[in-house]
Amino acid sequence: MPELPEVQTIVAELNWKLKNKVIKSVVVNAPKMISIGPDVVSNIRTVKSYQVIKFVKLLQGQKIISVKRRAKLLIFDLSGPWALLVHLKMTGQFIFEDKKLRAKTRGMYRVLNKLTAPKIALPGKHTHVVFNFTDHSILYFNDVRKFGYLKLVHDNEVDQVKELQEFGPEPLDKKFTLRHFFTAVKKCRKRKVSIKQLLMDPKFVAGIGNIYSDEILFHAGVRPVRQVASIKDKELRKIYKYIKIVLRQAIKAKGSSVGDFIRTDGTWGQMGKSHFVYGRAGEKCKKCGATIESLKLNGRTGSFCPKCQR
Repeated sequence: MPELPEVQTIVAELNWKLKNKVIKSVVVNAPKMISIGPDVVSNIRTVKSYQVIKFVKLLQGQKIISVKRRAKLLIFDLSGPWALLVHLKMTGQFIFEDKKLRAKTRGMYRVLNKLTAPKIALPGKHTHVVFNFTDHSILYFNDVRKFGYLKLVHDNEVDQVKELQEFGPEPLDKKFTLRHFFTAVKKCRKRKVSIKQLLMDPKFVAGIGNIYSDEILFHAGVRPVRQVASIKDKELRKIYKYIKIVLRQAIKAKGSSVGDFIRTDGTWGQMGKSHFVYGRAGEKCKKCGATIESLKLNGRTGSFCPKCQR
């Protein structure tokens, strides 16, 4: 699943590429991917044809004012009284194609970040929503698993969106201070939860998932399985420090192209080359040479160095 650095990369690129563009038409190939209103979008849902028609009509003629992010949620601010909220979930992707990129790629993209994956023309079988703009540029939304969603919400109802209400603080926000971090952790010390699980809890801190919790804990020297109650203040200071360092490094590298993440031009993020433990089980630690190990925590795989992390 794309995490904060990947979503921030998409937001930065789309905000630059889409600003002031006007939506000419929208094609919805998979109705279950869209919804209208602030209600939570279920993975098991049925969308009627009239709802698709309304969704398309409301978007036609809208100008993109800006693209923002809250946690892993993309927020498209539109010229009318609407906002488009997009969650990529596990495999959602945006590809923006204009005349220049079309000429460079000949309309062919490798939407899976594997060198063995074939290049395909868009729209493909996993392209579920297409935005056509008045300047002939196109925005494709691909999603292999169809877990993602595009939710159109009236400006007056944005405050009712449950996801936005429940997100914890942004880890790179100035308000997320060491003091705030200490206070939040101490409130959780009575819970039987590992430090990795806590970092991945969006109500505790927004945007950190499986990839970056592994990397943060490696640099802090703390094993992912450690219970929060066992973490010493000195270790907490290191975790807090590396939350900011690792996420900023990943944003600079345009995210980690692991799983299905690709940038909006079809290229890959480079942070994966700098991973110390994530996805490296069985390989040698870059720091000490020990063999990287992995374990399961609530169905998620955590990787760590048995020598560098205690």
